Amino acid sequence: MSKYIPNTRGSAKPKDKQAESKSTKMGATELSDMIKAAVKEALTGGDAGGKEDDPGEDSGGLDYEEVMEIVAEAIEAATEKRKSKSDAGEEVAEDPYEDIMEAVADILEELDDGEEMSDDEDDEEKASDGREEPREEGDEGKGKGKRKTAGRPSQSKGRKKSRRPTASPPQRKYSDIYFSRTGEPRVSQNQKKIPPEIQLARAVKCLDVFGRNDPERAAHAARTKYNDEAMERQFKALAATLPSTGGYLIPEAYLDEIIEMLYSRTVVFELGARKVPMPNGNLNIPKQTSGARARWGGEARPIAKTQTAFGNVRLSAKRLEAIVPVTRELLMSTEYSADALFANDLIRRMQLGIDYGALYGTGGEFQPRGISDTKGILTIDAKKLDNPELADNDGKLTADFPVYITGRILIENVDDLGLGWSFNSLMEAYLKNLKTTTGAYIYREEMNAGKLNGFPFKISNQIPMTSAFETEMFFGNWADLLVGEQLGLETYTTLDGVWTDEDGVQHSAFEENLSATRALMYVDIAVRHTESFARIKNAKIA
Repeated sequence: MSKYIPNTRGSAKPKDKQAESKSTKMGATELSDMIKAAVKEALTGGDAGGKEDDPGEDSGGLDYEEVMEIVAEAIEAATEKRKSKSDAGEEVAEDPYEDIMEAVADILEELDDGEEMSDDEDDEEKASDGREEPREEGDEGKGKGKRKTAGRPSQSKGRKKSRRPTASPPQRKYSDIYFSRTGEPRVSQNQKKIPPEIQLARAVKCLDVFGRNDPERAAHAARTKYNDEAMERQFKALAATLPSTGGYLIPEAYLDEIIEMLYSRTVVFELGARKVPMPNGNLNIPKQTSGARARWGGEARPIAKTQTAFGNVRLSAKRLEAIVPVTRELLMSTEYSADALFANDLIRRMQLGIDYGALYGTGGEFQPRGISDTKGILTIDAKKLDNPELADNDGKLTADFPVYITGRILIENVDDLGLGWSFNSLMEAYLKNLKTTTGAYIYREEMNAGKLNGFPFKISNQIPMTSAFETEMFFGNWADLLVGEQLGLETYTTLDGVWTDEDGVQHSAFEENLSATRALMYVDIAVRHTESFARIKNAKIA
């Protein structure tokens, strides 16, 4: 007999359901009703004259409970088939209805055969492709499109015996939440259109605010408030892998994009600083401090020996933290603009922390060691140059000074591909205003294009300005600045806590109707080659 495919276009699937079945938003109840109707139609040979509330009265001997078993088995088989396709990288249709109806057809055909499968055969065939294999035509006991009614109870019992037990879902590893899994779809095409900072804000709100640190409630919020199925899946995975107390990391579908976006707006990374992973929180990086070289020798003289020397750069994770207070009204809002405002504030604070640590970190237990505190870098006091062609006694720089600094760094054989400047906005204005004796601007046109003396520059207003209008500059190969990272970005939001701001003022979320989001990252910063950087201090601009 030919394989029976239930009619999915007729009475089993009303017109108002046809358009809805194309959407992935179909509810479980509606889908189940459609499948039950299709099963009923298949069992009655297309006769819709029976009672709709009792499939057993006109289903050819099967009672309601047995029909439900067919539906459940079909859904299970279709789900496993779709999962195997997804794991193999094959395209999976958005609408699961056709897959489920195909599984229903397989089960009905097995019932029509009147043959029982052993447990071993059932397990072996299901392991091969996720569902029962259709019978070959010509087998005895097969009909030609009509259902058999005789002996139905015994056939049903035989099918029950061969039913595969429901497999428990595999336990996901802890690292799967935070790191990429090749071959698995990450986010849908629609979600890719959403900027990563908006995804961050929504993930924080769903988990910390709407879900109150319950991943199941967070998954529900992601579906109902943002219609974000990718985020919903990630929160469901969190429920199986993380404890119910403490902070939660942002799910992996958003982590990579968020971290890259955070770094892309950071001055030191814009100039070329490199990120290195620290899975265990500590990392040792060997470096070559001197190299062997060839020497000239004479006849019958021993060959002089030279040896390469090595050093070590050690990174140990330090905690970078920020607290972002916002009003409850803003945090509870699901509007796009509110998400953007919240995320940009949160990310900007973390970016400023990375930049400041890279430039001025003091080292030690709780801070990374920045460029300015690294021993061995070239430090120049503009007031003590004793060269009026470069700067006067007050430290006021001349147009020759940038050329002098680049020469001092390049003489150390530093790689020039990562060279660049960092200074504040007032120093930028001062350099743009340097003129020749005829009144022509020396650097303005070049600086308008983002370069100074042939190398790019970035503005960081965390570089201080004293009351005497003295400031600093940094120049070097930023590729030799290493930023070690452990895990990623961690957030926690309190709606009723107390915290103290930068000015020492204590705030109460309850009394002031505020909320506070705490963001944490575990990073460390180090200079790989001290010869690669120069720090200019006490440079006067007015």
